[in-house]
Amino acid sequence: MAKNNKNFFKVKKPWSMVKDELLGCYFKPYIQKIIHTHKPVVYVDCFAGKGKFEDGNNGSPIIALDIINECVDTTKLDAVKINTYFIDLNHADDLQANLNGYKDLTIISGRFEDEIDKILKDKKSHNVFLYIDPYGILALQYPMFERFAKSFNSIELLINMNSFGFVREACHALGIDYSDVDSDLFDDLVEYDSTKMTASNKSINQLNNVAGGDYWIQIIEGYNRKEYDGYEAEVLFSEQYCKKLMECYKYVLNMPLRIKRGQRPKYRMIHATNHEDGCVLMVDNIHNRWQALKDIQNNNQLSLFNEDFENQYIDDNMINDKVVATVANYPGKIPINVFLAEFFVNNGVICSTGKVIDVLKQLEKENQIIVDRLPEKTKSGKPSAFFTQSGKQKVWVRSKV
Repeated sequence: MAKNNKNFFKVKKPWSMVKDELLGCYFKPYIQKIIHTHKPVVYVDCFAGKGKFEDGNNGSPIIALDIINECVDTTKLDAVKINTYFIDLNHADDLQANLNGYKDLTIISGRFEDEIDKILKDKKSHNVFLYIDPYGILALQYPMFERFAKSFNSIELLINMNSFGFVREACHALGIDYSDVDSDLFDDLVEYDSTKMTASNKSINQLNNVAGGDYWIQIIEGYNRKEYDGYEAEVLFSEQYCKKLMECYKYVLNMPLRIKRGQRPKYRMIHATNHEDGCVLMVDNIHNRWQALKDIQNNNQLSLFNEDFENQYIDDNMINDKVVATVANYPGKIPINVFLAEFFVNNGVICSTGKVIDVLKQLEKENQIIVDRLPEKTKSGKPSAFFTQSGKQKVWVRSKV
């Protein structure tokens, strides 16, 4: 059964701060760039909550609205159109009070699953951004995400997936004991539906709808056979869920949220987009948020080793080898942002984009790769050396072989 969450909005927890920072730090450059498409923008906070915590910390609605207002106030573009919608079943009145003073927004009291199609039904020419931070796993219906993938001018999803909760309920649905659990993982889990899954075909079908298939059953059965522990089962499920999303969205990244090092994640933030620029932007955002999360895990003490967000050891040689292998995978030249996006989708956010570019610079210097650039020369006639793609500045990389 779900815990009593009446005190959830009293104090904003550290993992919630990192989660909303991931939204805020990505959303500002997203808005700054997407408005230049000259297409209307739709932002939907699908589980908006109260908008503000009792300790004074802002929730995701105010974070997003402040960014939108700042971007609209500072752009030189005329007639920027951004539609904002905030859905919440339980806290619409509090949300209305906390957003008093903000203009041009729509607050909807209802369920995300019931309201989202109504909001988006006439938005095919729009750029759509959905922030989906649900109270439980059943609201995450894969067929909906699949349907949205090609329905708009562009769409981006930032999903807070309770992957641990999915594995737990998957065990319940299959009648499997899930005792390999840290008790503190149940803290702060706000669930949309308080009904616990039972061992039944109905529960299995509900989970299939969330996962987009029944691949999760094999993972849970492997856990039951003690082929791996609950932590590994969660990682396996998350990997397969992201692969499933990649059947609809070209670039999918994920970041686990855990406060204690080595702890199972409370949630995973998953970003899905069909545009390489959005993926590259999110990579550095995830990397920076991971550094902040690592400081929390280490109580601001320096770590002796470099680790990725799965607490796996990484070093420069590993990154170098992965960059070389990625270049070798392509028979022809590939745009730099496509290269970066596919590198991180395939390898995870193991470093910053700047680190990969440093490796490419060294490989070019050692004549191991070819880098094509437009313009080929600077205004002074020297060969161009940039790796950043923007405006009329284009970059491609290709293997020497």
